[in-house]
Amino acid sequence: MRIRIVGLSCAVVLLALPFPALAQRTTGTIVGTVKDESAAHLPGVTVTLRGEAIVGSQTAVTNTEGFYRIPALPPGSYTLSFSMRGFSTLNRQAVKVSVGATIEENAALKLSQLAEEITVTGEAPVVDTQSNQVGTTYDKDWVRNAPIPRFTFFDFLNAAPGVNQTAQGSSRSTVLGSSTNDNSYQLDGTDFTAPFTGSAWPWPNTDAIEEIEVLSLGAPAEYGNLTGAVFNVVTRMGSNAFHGDVNAYYQNQGLTSRNTTDEEDDGLPYNRDKYNDLTLQLSGPLVHDKVWFFGSYQYQRDYASQPGTLAEFPARFEADRVFGKLNWQVNSKHKLMLAYHDDFYRIPGIQTSVTEPSAIAVENGHNPSPNLTYTGILSEKTYIEGRVAGFYGKDHGDPLQAGEPRVKPRFNDLDSGIVSGGIYSWYDGDSWKTSASAKLSHFADNFMGASHDFKFGVQYNEGGHDYVTGYNDYIYTYGGVPAYGYTQLPFHQGGKMKGIGVYVDDTIRATDRLTFNGGVRYDYSKAQYESFPILDRLGSPTAQTTQANGNVFDWKSVSPRVGFNYKLTGDGKTVLKAHYGRYYRGIVTQEFDDAVPSVSPRFMFSGTYDAAGNPVGAELVGDNTNLRVDPGFKDPYTDQFIASFERELLKNIGLQVSYVFKRGENYGGWRDIGGRYAQVPYLDTGGREPSGQTIMIYQLQNDPSERLFLLTNPSEGSNRMFSRFHGTTIQVTKRMSNNWQLVGSLVLSKSTGRIGSSLRSPTQRQEGYARTFGQNPNDFINTDDLLVEDRPVVAKTQLVYQLPKGFLVGLNFRYQTGRPWARQVRVSSLARISTTILAERLDGHRRVDNQSVLDLRVQKDFKLGGAASLAVFADGLNLLNDGANEGVGSRRADSSAFGVPTVFIAPRRVIVGAKFHF
Repeated sequence: MRIRIVGLSCAVVLLALPFPALAQRTTGTIVGTVKDESAAHLPGVTVTLRGEAIVGSQTAVTNTEGFYRIPALPPGSYTLSFSMRGFSTLNRQAVKVSVGATIEENAALKLSQLAEEITVTGEAPVVDTQSNQVGTTYDKDWVRNAPIPRFTFFDFLNAAPGVNQTAQGSSRSTVLGSSTNDNSYQLDGTDFTAPFTGSAWPWPNTDAIEEIEVLSLGAPAEYGNLTGAVFNVVTRMGSNAFHGDVNAYYQNQGLTSRNTTDEEDDGLPYNRDKYNDLTLQLSGPLVHDKVWFFGSYQYQRDYASQPGTLAEFPARFEADRVFGKLNWQVNSKHKLMLAYHDDFYRIPGIQTSVTEPSAIAVENGHNPSPNLTYTGILSEKTYIEGRVAGFYGKDHGDPLQAGEPRVKPRFNDLDSGIVSGGIYSWYDGDSWKTSASAKLSHFADNFMGASHDFKFGVQYNEGGHDYVTGYNDYIYTYGGVPAYGYTQLPFHQGGKMKGIGVYVDDTIRATDRLTFNGGVRYDYSKAQYESFPILDRLGSPTAQTTQANGNVFDWKSVSPRVGFNYKLTGDGKTVLKAHYGRYYRGIVTQEFDDAVPSVSPRFMFSGTYDAAGNPVGAELVGDNTNLRVDPGFKDPYTDQFIASFERELLKNIGLQVSYVFKRGENYGGWRDIGGRYAQVPYLDTGGREPSGQTIMIYQLQNDPSERLFLLTNPSEGSNRMFSRFHGTTIQVTKRMSNNWQLVGSLVLSKSTGRIGSSLRSPTQRQEGYARTFGQNPNDFINTDDLLVEDRPVVAKTQLVYQLPKGFLVGLNFRYQTGRPWARQVRVSSLARISTTILAERLDGHRRVDNQSVLDLRVQKDFKLGGAASLAVFADGLNLLNDGANEGVGSRRADSSAFGVPTVFIAPRRVIVGAKFHF
């Protein structure tokens, strides 16, 4: 309660002050130096800015060093006017500001006694001369013309250098060695990273997006609770003119090819059952120069069957997304923004040739997400923003196929690898997050011999999850004959977190060439869980409840960030940058929720039932009473070391080369502190492709009921949890000019370590939290080599080219190395507990297929008069018809599905559509 009171008090006080407060960034800044023809600094120059994204104009006056700064600018195109008595007025048009960017626009004024004006077109900057960050921004030209599968906004994020989607159609991404739960997701400044999983929760309509910033490396102290990237999504807004657009996208089986053979898909190729996607957007003024609105709706239906699966049982993805935004210019200095998003979704599980339709689940629900932001500019040197926002999701897990019961035994045949029967689990849950934040930004133009751009902020958030879960009886068979299984009653499972962070960032312009960036933040976070009712077999509450825990563990962390940006040439076209930062991960409530006392015991049984339907020979194998959480559990962290070189190769074309090293420590894992083990030899001679080597196995010596598991930070010797990443990124950027723009990148890397997902298959996501890793000490065998998301080579290209006569071409290409996997063997009889180990190191000699995917858009625009236009287009997806597999039927050496390719990327297909704009 104390942390809640402190956090809310800070937010309320800052919001009540006559100056605002800032959360995460949704705007950009223009800075620059004005000189005369002799290169002398000009103080007292009036700089006036105008643009469609702001009401009226904003002004600044250069200081004694000729420096000016105009902050808090929404993404868009602006005109700058530089005027001073005795000099010609200089007008610079089409100055592009991107979200999170600091644009340097320098000017040189000519002496003149005449009232003359000179107008030039601003150049799109391709070299960052102000920060030591490494990232990519995709503006509206790319967002609105990109050929993408249109799954969600993740299609845009995954185009960025260093970002890897864990699997096609996945909502999880890794960035330069970090895990899927390490990133921070921002929607119009709202942190919508779910405490439950560490991933994005609301998914906005892609046609409602204005710009996307992917801050891959070097995030300032403003950002906490992350060790990966910042994904910053800014939506469109209204203006003084009415605008609208209708966009329609369509696919069918006739527009779909085949990229697998009969041998690979058993004569059942990928099948497109249905694809309809319609979006509607409308914006304009409610009150001219005062209140603007923007609204959006998306209807999306995507039904398809994976190769090797029956066409009559397609996976049905559905989404209905609504979004609205109001911008109120209270007066020339203060404004409010109110936004609301909701996403009604139905997300099917991944089909495979070894999973029967009845065993596939679907996730469905919705997530209302409000956002209230206040921004104020006190002067040209001081501004402030405050924000209260959150999301409140309702989530359910059900069978994908209509008519299938939630409760039904599930079967896994160890010989064939076929999974049949019911779904793994059903659930009904809440996932939520509430945040309040404030930031004061102040520019000090002559403080301690330099100019300083200070940012002071406080951020408070709380959230978590509460799920009622029912695991179906899971029965393992050999050739269809029941062998053994597991059974468990429904239960409540949940967790909460509360946190407060304070930070200061400073951009120090020591000289015209040298800029230092420094910052530090302090975070206090606490993990909790509530009292829950004990449930009966039907999932109904009983009279019994469990005990709450108000402080499972707490984290106190200090995160320093330092770096510099040095112009190697006076024109700022060649820059050297370096950065060091420590980044601490936020609490993931799913990491400790297994220890909540309401989780029911797990029993092993013979795999058969008696006449009353009860499991035969049920024996306790897992109970919450044997789970503990170390009260000294530490916060996982990553140290980032970055060195970058940037150069403007040609006008509007820039090159960036960066080397990055990441060192991750303190990852969570389980230790069995009650079991006694002895090492015994296992000779690997059975199953497929045996190594013939001897592997030392941990054999349980005492009764299994004496095992006691502790969630902690394994750090000793061969049981250490850690990560290491070495990578080089090469990026060429061509800003939109002369009718085309391009981002091309090459990432060469190696990602190693041992984390909670080190036993996972290539279709599963790389997560940095424990799950159940380490509860069996054999989990540590051969799991300290490559991470499951290691991809040594990834090359990407995105291009938009506006051709004559209204034609446009968009291109999106990706080549990436396939993810590694390793052979497994079952050693349960030797270990005396259920055990499957990696029989070989995950060294990359086994990988799923490399991918080469080319997507292309061809579009023709027609002018209809006035501001109205119509565009018709065709998006060819996977034009190379790559048939790469992302999974294998089984990794177990004793399975007939060992190494058999599964989960193929979608084949060549065409989306046809039309866009009407007015």
